[in-house]
Amino acid sequence: MNLVKAIPEILRQKSDATLLIIGEGHLEDEIRTYVGGHGLHDKVTLVGWVPHEELPDYLTRLKLLVLPSYTEGLPNTMLEAMACGTPVLATSVGAIPDVLREKETGFLAHDNSPACLAKNIVGALTDPELKRITHNARKFVEDEFPYETLVETWRDILCPTKASGQV
Repeated sequence: MNLVKAIPEILRQKSDATLLIIGEGHLEDEIRTYVGGHGLHDKVTLVGWVPHEELPDYLTRLKLLVLPSYTEGLPNTMLEAMACGTPVLATSVGAIPDVLREKETGFLAHDNSPACLAKNIVGALTDPELKRITHNARKFVEDEFPYETLVETWRDILCPTKASGQV
């Protein structure tokens, strides 16, 4: 809800912004009520659940992915966005700061209050180094999470005797 409550301030500073909210959950009715009550229907689209195979289409269209989490591990959505060439702004929780380095591979919000999110979203969207940061993020994912390494890691986890050469 903090991201949703940040929308009016984002629009005050960047009136051409539009927002997609992807997913569904227990806050859906509250989000719809807030969006309707604040006359934001023309600026906010609630997409709902998106099948995984359609996610890259959405991620490549975004100017910025925002993950205002309270807790996280290492969110796949963040890595997928970076791989699609979409910059990411996320709260500095869990393993996120290990991947998102401020203005190097992404943007970090130090808290997820509406004021902090609005300031950081507008700052990220208007950052003159946005293309460089996006390029760095994509390269980071390509270098640190190559497909072959992931396959080998999962093979080691799921079939440890085959990985060690035992039959």
